Amino acid sequence: MDKKDTEAVSKGCSTCSKRRIRCDGGRPTCLKCAKKGLDCPGYGPRLRWADGVAVRGKLKGQRVPLAQEAPAPARKDRMLAPSCHQMQLQTIAAPDNIQITLANSLPQFIEYYDKNLAGLMVWVDSAENDYRRRVLPRVMNTPGLRLAVAAFASHHGSSRFQHAMELFPEAARDACLGMIHNRVQDMTSRLSDGAELDSQADIADAEWMLACILMIACYEMSNSQASAAEGHRLAARTLVNVFGSKNGYNNGLFAFLRNQLAIYDILVSTTSFILDDIRNTIMPTPGAKNVLFADYLTYLHQVTLTSRQLLPAPVETDALLHNVDFAPETVRSKFTQARGATLIAAGKLGIERASIRRDFVRLVDVYHYAAVLYSYRCLGYATPDNPDWQATVDKLFEQLVRFDNPSICIQNLPWPVFVAGTECWGHEERQQTVRELLGTILSATSFRHYEGVLGFLDGFWSGSQPDWRPLAQELQMKGFRILVI
Repeated sequence: MDKKDTEAVSKGCSTCSKRRIRCDGGRPTCLKCAKKGLDCPGYGPRLRWADGVAVRGKLKGQRVPLAQEAPAPARKDRMLAPSCHQMQLQTIAAPDNIQITLANSLPQFIEYYDKNLAGLMVWVDSAENDYRRRVLPRVMNTPGLRLAVAAFASHHGSSRFQHAMELFPEAARDACLGMIHNRVQDMTSRLSDGAELDSQADIADAEWMLACILMIACYEMSNSQASAAEGHRLAARTLVNVFGSKNGYNNGLFAFLRNQLAIYDILVSTTSFILDDIRNTIMPTPGAKNVLFADYLTYLHQVTLTSRQLLPAPVETDALLHNVDFAPETVRSKFTQARGATLIAAGKLGIERASIRRDFVRLVDVYHYAAVLYSYRCLGYATPDNPDWQATVDKLFEQLVRFDNPSICIQNLPWPVFVAGTECWGHEERQQTVRELLGTILSATSFRHYEGVLGFLDGFWSGSQPDWRPLAQELQMKGFRILVI
């Protein structure tokens, strides 16, 4: 371990630092966090973006992106976020030993990502997978992407890349975040001076940054660092909010990545109980008619927002939910329509193998039943006087075990399996089915944060409350997040 690695461990995780206790530096989770039942955030810098207020130029008074590693010190006399020129961003250069490993192993990292990871990041892997079709070709000429791919691949395939330095994945991640910091600093300065970030070079920059953040979030989840993944999700959200409304950003690769973030953001929001977080969820690209599950995700988010909103509802919530009917029969009808739209969009993927097509239809059905059950629970319809509730539970469990080749779509099963788990309180046989399914998902994906999902379900099943939400809300207030993505 070199000097920099030693210093990183000596600083400890941020939780131990806040508690002002010595951290043992255990990886991926320190022992003291584990003993206290806390969610250990891990080590190294975390990308945290916030809205700032421009102080000059054409954007004076408007919000622009700011990147920082820790919250700015609070001041009682400050009513606005820190202005752009007051932010200090840390530069994190890629050390020589990282560059040597990249030079020696980058082709192998790219090949591993191509064959083992790109397919885990989409609904269905096909020739239209833009992580493979558009992102990977840019890796060789984009330093940030090189580091993101290397970090994710070297960690996920650690048994294959034993020749890489022991802490290489973390070092590559940190160097990647440093490059994003630097690029955001430049963009923020230009926005403050009145520039328009709509050139092809600006769009390309936004694309590689968003792709990197999504990859690094996956890296954190595979390393069982849910809190770190949450920080990256919010960073990606800020990037889309800033650039998604500008000309040239809502087509091509940026639109694909935005829709990938929307999937992530909407599903993660279903286990959130912080209203501001849910209100700011990224939605599918406007007018995205051929995007898989676009209508489904939009309506699912409306259910989440409706069930979490405070009364009286804010103006923006009223506008979003205007004329939206949430009666039980309407819920099922809406998701049935969304199911049809997804199957039509899937027809354009050109899936040739009949077994894959059948499994994709089953996947759509599984999400359909899971969404109906989630909605019934959140809207108060999961009761004995609603005969469709228990019938839908039966259908969901039937479909979850009927895939011809589960490995093809295994990366998409965590959320419906989680919903199935929330609807089998008091049913030990079905609980065991959920345990086995989550074990299969973990084995197939190596995303260790699913261990936390199973831990939550075990705690819920052993409790006296048949509704999962109170326990999830209580744990979120303590810093534990359920990520079923």
